[in-house]
Amino acid sequence: MLSNFYPPHHIGGYELRCRSVVDGLRRRGHHVHVLTSCHGVVAAGPPARAVSRALHLAWGPPYPPEDLPGLLGCELADRRSLAAALRRTQPDVIDVWGMEFASQSLIAALLCTGVPVHLTLEDLWLRDGYARDPLCALTTVARRLGVEMPPAVSRLCCLGLSRPQVNHARIGLASRALLDCYEAAGFRHPHCRVRIAGIDLSPFRGMPPPAAPPPFVIVSVGQLTASRGQADLIAAAARVASHENCPWPLVVRIVGGGNAAYVSALRQLAARHASHRFQTEFTGPLGPERVADFYAGAHLFVHASRLPEGLPRVLMEAMAAGLPVISTNTGGQRDILADGRFGPLLPPGDPDALAGAIRDTLSNLPEWQVRARQAREHAFEHYDIETYVDGHLRDLADVTAARAPAVVSILRADPPAADEIAAFADSLGQAAEASAATFDVPADPDEAWRLGVVLKRTGQLHAADHLLTRLHETHRDDPTHVRRATFHLAELAMVQQEWSRAADLLHACLAVAPDHAKAAFNLRHAQQRRLPDHLAAVAQQPAVTA
Repeated sequence: MLSNFYPPHHIGGYELRCRSVVDGLRRRGHHVHVLTSCHGVVAAGPPARAVSRALHLAWGPPYPPEDLPGLLGCELADRRSLAAALRRTQPDVIDVWGMEFASQSLIAALLCTGVPVHLTLEDLWLRDGYARDPLCALTTVARRLGVEMPPAVSRLCCLGLSRPQVNHARIGLASRALLDCYEAAGFRHPHCRVRIAGIDLSPFRGMPPPAAPPPFVIVSVGQLTASRGQADLIAAAARVASHENCPWPLVVRIVGGGNAAYVSALRQLAARHASHRFQTEFTGPLGPERVADFYAGAHLFVHASRLPEGLPRVLMEAMAAGLPVISTNTGGQRDILADGRFGPLLPPGDPDALAGAIRDTLSNLPEWQVRARQAREHAFEHYDIETYVDGHLRDLADVTAARAPAVVSILRADPPAADEIAAFADSLGQAAEASAATFDVPADPDEAWRLGVVLKRTGQLHAADHLLTRLHETHRDDPTHVRRATFHLAELAMVQQEWSRAADLLHACLAVAPDHAKAAFNLRHAQQRRLPDHLAAVAQQPAVTA
């Protein structure tokens, strides 16, 4: 299995599901070896047996180097590491979960090995990964600039792929909503099926009913980020509590951790709304073994996420706990709630609609409790993790009908030499610098962003700063381009040790993209006047001091 596999202190629904499947397959007598890009697996304890950190290109810290030779070097190391692991383990099938553990190029190479592959998708990575992958952006710019890639570098970047070729793979999607998203984008696959995942239901068996209100407790569980909608919930519940017809005082209990700046803003919002009729409690992050206790003390569960969710596990937990449920309709929620049968599906980012649903719960609580009991029965019948593991195992068996051939292909292709990579990076940087001087930023902001990133990664920092500043100035009303420009401008400022400017730019980035994890990571370093490791090589490139 290839997957993110986080240690216990950093674990969410996806990781819990992955771990549960690994443990379930092992209980059924199968050998499972997990390859991951995540640091800290050694600290994960007994569940991490047969887990190896084999890869370096990941979407979370520690981030890969930002200089182009370093980035290509990591991709080459990952290619070798994966090939060695496959030769060592001789798998019957490769079970790929999530796919954010690696680069798009590595996934494309993996699909060329000849080993049967099953892809489990819980997000839009396969649809959108090409657009955000740094190596794919590199090939796009090189092609436009007419810079010839050495064949070995081209193979390393899988030049020409718009997305991995998955014709011979099997794909499992977490929800019908996710399937609809892929099909709407023109992505159809003959070996694709929807399989609703499950959870460990044991903590919810025999759960006692909550004490009767007052107060009436509303619980929200999940990572604290702007896209999860906790601010919408606080605003909506405070509005309901302030109305004279509200029968009880309300308490919103928010379970989870997140970015310190966002958590601080949430606490300030809660303090502004606080009264003798309304309070907000923050529990902080909790281990999965303790979360069930907080469902037990609640009267209503609200999932206010604005994200295009694949399959939010917390809704299954709330149903299994016997709670009435209110949710936004942004993806897999409608699969879990049976298109609204077990709880209303509201438009995201609409505190008025959320307030109306909370008000209706309070006014018709016995009716909502009947629906909650029906939802609990449905959860125990359909959302048990053991049932899901059995179905997943059948999917893997379908893939492995034939014995896996030997690992050959692009994983063993002749690698580029270090001097070949350096020469290519130098040629690309010079061509990018010449093009940037006259580039029409208003006409093609997407290409301007890609070109600016390549300039940064090849050491042309002055040209990168100038181009990205123009992008920011000409598209300052577009949040996407503000996010892109301010983030990379901030990294350039950090390389030049302009700490105050870097912090201001990162604050601007987080203002339009509060969930930008790497921006928050960089901001902590800028405030401490420290250069993150992934920028060290950028600062040392010869072009910086030229």
